[in-house]
Amino acid sequence: MAEDNQAVPGFDPFMKFWADMTGRMAASGVTAPTGAPDMMAQMRKTFFGAMAEYADDYMRSEQFLSAMKQNMDNALAFKQQINQFLTSTLQSSQMPSRSDTDHIVLLVRGMESRIVEKLDDLSARVDQLEAQRNGSAKKPTGKDKPQHKKSGRSQR
Repeated sequence: MAEDNQAVPGFDPFMKFWADMTGRMAASGVTAPTGAPDMMAQMRKTFFGAMAEYADDYMRSEQFLSAMKQNMDNALAFKQQINQFLTSTLQSSQMPSRSDTDHIVLLVRGMESRIVEKLDDLSARVDQLEAQRNGSAKKPTGKDKPQHKKSGRSQR
């Protein structure tokens, strides 16, 4: 165990201090407090209750809340500056940024939805022409119209 103490730098002076202090206390006749377990539990409960109350009062204080608000505002401003810096860096090196790729994705989704609508219309017209050719001149209803599965993505 003595070898473990030497592994932590600065631990030896700490142990010397407390060993010296307890040795002096024992020499003067002071004994370690030995109380009932329930009395110690009561002291611990009182101590932690007071600490929790003070911490709660501090965290609800105007100074703490304003400091936290200022900290959050500074963090958001810093994040915005970093994003602007990265965007300008990408633009200067002629590389696409996140906003560029998002814009392209929205354009492709819009084209996809228009193409699917046109395919549905063409399919309905083909069905109608086939029905006329076969002699049953019926018009296709909404049930006959093929329904393509929507991707569920937001469209522009």
